[in-house]
Amino acid sequence: MTPYKKYLPHLGLTALIIFLAADYFSSPQNSASLDKGKTQSMEEGSHTEGSHKEEGHKEGSNGEGENLSQEERVRRMAVFHYNEGNKFYKKEEYGEALTRYERALRHNEKFKEALINLSTAYMKTKFFDKALETLQAGQNQFPQEPLFDYNFACYFSLKGNPGPGLLALQQAVKKGFKQFEQIESDTDLSNLRQSDEYKTWKETLASARAT
Repeated sequence: MTPYKKYLPHLGLTALIIFLAADYFSSPQNSASLDKGKTQSMEEGSHTEGSHKEEGHKEGSNGEGENLSQEERVRRMAVFHYNEGNKFYKKEEYGEALTRYERALRHNEKFKEALINLSTAYMKTKFFDKALETLQAGQNQFPQEPLFDYNFACYFSLKGNPGPGLLALQQAVKKGFKQFEQIESDTDLSNLRQSDEYKTWKETLASARAT
């Protein structure tokens, strides 16, 4: 072994520490909106059973940093920030949660669960333009994922536009969304549930499920 090779594991670990530190201290993608989000009062209901997703993502065992490829390190950083976002979301600290989801997506722009949860966090903090942008991006990437349609229904309901909201909710059900108790209890869908069109659809759906 040549003399310098024995230092390679230490150099790899040092590089990983620098990578983590740079990511931690980097500026959030939307710093101005995040500060506003942390101070705004939240009134919408929880999506813990519906659009907010937790998948139990693991970061892997410790002590492997020097052996990981750059691609795997980036993937693990995305998972780390996603899990941190879920912790803040559970505590209803939605501004902090969306910061973490944004960081996760900077590492992995195709992180489906992070896109879903980010759109929800944007709605919680009343950044509806950002929520719509995130939902459109997510639906374009994952057209068969019903939770994007469900979140569209929440978005339109919160914006006082139940017509498109009902169409989005119907699409979610067609794609496999079966959490009907969530539909009936989610306060984000309150405006939608009060519409005559929804009540008619609910009766039709109940009859179809009974047969």
